Amino acid sequence: MTTPEENTEIVRRYYEEAFNEERTDLLDELIAEDVVNHDPLSDETLTAEEARGFEGFRRHVEVAHEAFPDATVTIEDTIAEGDEVAVRFTFEGTHEGRFGGIEPTGNRISGSNMVFMRLEDGRIVERWEESDDLEFLRQIGVREVLAE
Repeated sequence: MTTPEENTEIVRRYYEEAFNEERTDLLDELIAEDVVNHDPLSDETLTAEEARGFEGFRRHVEVAHEAFPDATVTIEDTIAEGDEVAVRFTFEGTHEGRFGGIEPTGNRISGSNMVFMRLEDGRIVERWEESDDLEFLRQIGVREVLAE
């Protein structure tokens, strides 16, 4: 069983090493095979089949970098208790690829996100993300969605 401090380090490695540096090879070490990813934007970007399990999680990371090749996450705060880690981070990137059905706009985006992760045996087994999707869409330049 891992400590809250060890779990925080695993989550930090996921964002700073696996995600920011696009080191998907580290996902084998950090993510459980049967991981469940609760992310509304992934649901819009990936089919239900694509979003399942470890390969779905890997695809979630790849899709983010296909749409935002310069994507980076800056961890602002973490809180850990038991087997869960809460993370508040800033996501930044340039919209250069199709994302959630939206063609590339070239717009630079930045937004705050909150994620809760549950870990077992040193691996992330569940992830919930909440973000300001309306602000995200506004920064990308999606006017039709905002007018509806």
